[in-house]
Amino acid sequence: MSTNHLIELTQEQKMHYFTQPDMLRGYTSSLEGEQETFNYLKGLSMRFWYNIQYANFSEHWHTALEIIMPLEQNYTVFIQQQEYSLNPGDILVIPAGSVHSLHAPTHGSRFIFILELDHFSQLPGFNYILSLLSQPVYIPCNMDSEFYTSEAAIMMQLAEHYWGDSITKEINIYSCLLNFFAKIGENTVNTVNRSMSSSTKSNSLMNRLSMVLDYLDNHYSENITLEEAASIACFSKFYFTRLFKQYTNQTFYDYLSARRIKAAEQMLIVPNLAITEISLKSGFASLSSFNRTFKRLKGCSPSEYRTLYTINSKDDTFAESISV
Repeated sequence: MSTNHLIELTQEQKMHYFTQPDMLRGYTSSLEGEQETFNYLKGLSMRFWYNIQYANFSEHWHTALEIIMPLEQNYTVFIQQQEYSLNPGDILVIPAGSVHSLHAPTHGSRFIFILELDHFSQLPGFNYILSLLSQPVYIPCNMDSEFYTSEAAIMMQLAEHYWGDSITKEINIYSCLLNFFAKIGENTVNTVNRSMSSSTKSNSLMNRLSMVLDYLDNHYSENITLEEAASIACFSKFYFTRLFKQYTNQTFYDYLSARRIKAAEQMLIVPNLAITEISLKSGFASLSSFNRTFKRLKGCSPSEYRTLYTINSKDDTFAESISV
């Protein structure tokens, strides 16, 4: 089934979206594609672009989550050496902190959305969404499901609100984003629930699993065992192992390692903080263990990762520049 009608822009919309609401051009880069720069709108820790430029971006990372949806022509993204060849209408969510590169065709257009998740991370239950967003989320337009149709519609609504001038603009944007993330969680839960005999039972399991995720978020730097995590949810070790993998798409220890690495990513932004200290603060027993896990998950060493990121604070209104 064709999805062109879901993502088609009028000529008026194209002209309107080409200029940022604060009159800053949306996407700038060097001709060699060596630098990506973005500035957040005043009061918003996000940036939305209607991007029509032919510009490749070499490997880089940033603290923001990134959403890409081609509108015309394809778009190729590499996330830690995994290739995603996106067709018009496909949606790809790139996790915050992931090393990635972007390769554009000679013509075409796409939406590129950058978002800091700080505003959402404290919401009850959002830790489960974060567990899903720790890996790339690929939503192809040919999946022919209500899930895709809803997410594509939300992306188009986001654009309308972002370039709009309603007095409730910010509320509308965050409402769309919460709905977008909630549907990712619901789609995963519904997929697992189909294998469950009782939806009431599955809801109870999710509540208990959320308790574990909250605990890990607050105690990741400690020596947490699988048995301890299972006891928090009142599950047997073997049942907890299976359930955790079903709902998060990760094993318990893979999730814990990823959470510790995420904490390390934030500390690597601080130039004078020693990598040895970072490894201990993020919960690793030794520097060698930290380096080995970091290399496995991020595809490079912590010191190499640090060199890919440079941040210059321009003012206190969420303006940021990211050098790639």
